[in-house]
Amino acid sequence: MGFTRRQMLSGFTGTTLATLLGSHTAWSHGKNNTGFTCGINCSGLEDTPPGIPTSEMLHYYASQGVRHIRLPGLWEHFQPRLGADLDTDYCHIYRSIIEQCKTLKINVICEPCHNYGHYQQMGQDLCFGDGNLKADLFADFWKRFIQSFGGLSNIAGWDLMGEPSNLPGASIAQQGLAWQDAAQAAIIAIRQTGERRPVWVEGYGHSSAASWPVNNPTLHLLQDPLGRLVFSAHGYLDRDNSGTHYYWDEEIAIGDQVSGGALTTNIGIKRLTPFLKWLRTHKLKGNIGECGAGRQDRPGAQDDTGWLTALETTMRFCYDQNIPFYYWGTGKDLGPAYPYGLEIDNGKAAPQWNILKKYL
Repeated sequence: MGFTRRQMLSGFTGTTLATLLGSHTAWSHGKNNTGFTCGINCSGLEDTPPGIPTSEMLHYYASQGVRHIRLPGLWEHFQPRLGADLDTDYCHIYRSIIEQCKTLKINVICEPCHNYGHYQQMGQDLCFGDGNLKADLFADFWKRFIQSFGGLSNIAGWDLMGEPSNLPGASIAQQGLAWQDAAQAAIIAIRQTGERRPVWVEGYGHSSAASWPVNNPTLHLLQDPLGRLVFSAHGYLDRDNSGTHYYWDEEIAIGDQVSGGALTTNIGIKRLTPFLKWLRTHKLKGNIGECGAGRQDRPGAQDDTGWLTALETTMRFCYDQNIPFYYWGTGKDLGPAYPYGLEIDNGKAAPQWNILKKYL
C-alpha cells in the first residue's frame, strides 16, 4: 500500500521469539522449495490520478530478474458507478501493462481493488457492512472484471481486495464477517464465469500477518468450488508494522510496538509466524503479498546492514517454508526517493535488490 496512506497495524500477542524460531525447521516443506516464488508490487494505478508504470520501468524490473508482479488498481477507476459497465479507458491502461509484462515474460497477479474494503461515491465513503456497499455489488464487479481480463494468459491469479479494514461492527469478528461475506460472493461469481486460476484472499485488519488469527477467526471457512484459494498476508519490518519508518537504528531504539520487546533482525519471522501457524492449522495455502524494508540504518548515512539483514532473514524464512513473497514496492508515484522503493535513485540501484536477486 502507499506509504502515505498506510495506517498503523496492530495485533499479535503471546508466543516468544525463541518458540517461533524453534518451530522454524519443523514447518519446512522439503528441500525443493517448489512452492516458493519471489515477486514485487508495482504501484501507481491505484492512485488518483493513476500513476502509470512506464515501459522503461517494466524493462528494468525484468532485467533484474523479476518474473512475478502484483498489480494494484482502484475499484472506482475500473467501475466509476457501482453495478455499471467498466471504464474502457482505464481498462485499456491496465491491460496494456499486463500485455507488456507478457512480452517480458512476467506473470501478473491482478489486484484491481486496492480499496481497503471501501468505495468512494460522490464524496461518500461506502464500505462493506454499511448496508450500501453490498456483497452482490462486489460480486458484480468481479464478474465483469473476469469477463474483461480473463483471456490474458500471463495472469497468474486474482487478488480480491487490498487490505480490508475499518469496517463497521461492534467487534473485530463482526467487522471481519462483513469482509468474509463479500469475499465469498466474489469467489462464487468468479467461478461461475468458468475461471479456474487461484483467487487470493487478504485478511481483515490490513491483512496483517501478526494479527491474522485474531482478526480472521472464521476466514478459513470460505469455500471455493475448485479449492484454489490462496490467503495473502502482509508484514513490514519497522516498529509498528506500518512500513512508514525509514531508519533502522531508530527502530531498534524504539522497539517492537506491535507485541512489545526488542526489535531485531528476526522481526519478520516473529511477525509472519502467527499467519503461518494459522495456515498449517487449517491446511491452507498462503503467501506474503507485501513486505518491505528501508535502505538506511541512520539519517545521512549509507549503511544499510540492519535493514538488509532483516529483509534477508525474512525472505530466507519464507523460502524455507515455501511461502511465496512479494516485495513492496515499486511504482511511478512512489518515486526513486521512497526509502522502501526499488527504483534507480541518482543513478544508483536500490540496495534491496542485493537481497531480492538471490530469490527472484
